[in-house]
Amino acid sequence: MRTIDLPLIRRSRLFAQVAEPDLAAMLTACFVQTLPEGAVLCRQGEKAEFLHVVLSGRVGLFGAAARDEALVEFFGPGDAFIVPAVVLDAPYLLTARLLDEGRIMMWPAAAFRAQVRATGSLAYGAVLLLSGYWRTLVGQIKDLKLLSAIERLSAFLLALAPRETGPVTVTLPGGRRLVAGRLGITPQSLSRAFAALRPLGVSGGGREVTIVEPARLREFVGSRALKGT
Repeated sequence: MRTIDLPLIRRSRLFAQVAEPDLAAMLTACFVQTLPEGAVLCRQGEKAEFLHVVLSGRVGLFGAAARDEALVEFFGPGDAFIVPAVVLDAPYLLTARLLDEGRIMMWPAAAFRAQVRATGSLAYGAVLLLSGYWRTLVGQIKDLKLLSAIERLSAFLLALAPRETGPVTVTLPGGRRLVAGRLGITPQSLSRAFAALRPLGVSGGGREVTIVEPARLREFVGSRALKGT
């Protein structure tokens, strides 16, 4: 593991409260892999073997049923994911796949559970992380039930943007087809939603999207769509 990885690890709520000596001891059980785009980190239905922390690249969590597959969430540098399966020693409910080349820290599940039992600061970090997951899940359910495709896209773009009043350019965490899956809409509906947002100053192609007036877009979405409020 590289020294430059430590700030990324610290970025996760999971480790934010852990003292330096304790963190150093914990990390001796971990190893890092550099993996190509498309590499599968874990599969739906398999028993949890590792806790994963993203050091670089993007990871998508996918749910599958019959012949269909849908993106549930994106994760990026500093994120730990699928913690519940590891804590519960239960099968993964989703498949994790790299969306581009990345470096992933792997923490053996049994060693992680032992540290959670032994270290209060890590257990508290797990509570913070899982609470964040819960709020994200509730927010997604609210969006699906209450917001139109255009409003969902607007809220998603604003979540990627810094809280600034001037023009900003955001980078989508994956291709537009994946973003459509994350929002629970078809790629065609996503294209129509982008077209509908052009009069509000949203433009761009591929993964780069410019928002000319973020405040105007926030006003359009309304406070009910914004996470963390």
